[in-house]
Amino acid sequence: MLLFRVYIALLAVVFLLLTLILRAVGFLEGAVVICALLFLIFDTRLDFLRRKEIDKQINSLLDSI
Repeated sequence: MLLFRVYIALLAVVFLLLTLILRAVGFLEGAVVICALLFLIFDTRLDFLRRKEIDKQINSLLDSI
């Protein structure tokens, strides 16, 4: 799942770079790319926090055995 998120982020960056090279970036294009990247960053951060929480729960269960 993380690789998929990184792939989507790279596609967004490539789109932004190609748009910069070929023509000026409009407000709408910039907003869409920035919002998509911010969503991916926050979603990945939440996923890591969830994994840490699950890891703590598993470790506490294993310690109790």
